[in-house]
Amino acid sequence: MSVDERKPITVAEAKGILERNLEELDPLQRRVHDYTVRFSKLSTEKGEAMVEELVEAGVDRGLAVQIANSLPESIGELRTFLGRRRIISEDVMNSILGIIEKYRSD
Repeated sequence: MSVDERKPITVAEAKGILERNLEELDPLQRRVHDYTVRFSKLSTEKGEAMVEELVEAGVDRGLAVQIANSLPESIGELRTFLGRRRIISEDVMNSILGIIEKYRSD
């Protein structure tokens, strides 16, 4: 398996990529695949769609991927991902939580 491009991806996307080449995986890649099976919270399609919707809402892609991987349930949990960007209106955070909830419940 070779690197085609570098960009942040969700655990679900990594799982999908690894599953396309299961026969070719080395031992480390198999361990990563086991991790993705255990910890992916969304399907590949839902994860990609959620990240794209978060990016369209103004969240940078790396942060959107982290949010999609963990699916925070409250503003407090969401703030842990924002780091120094804590000066975000409650309305924006509620809209982000709305996006998360839409994909969690689908």
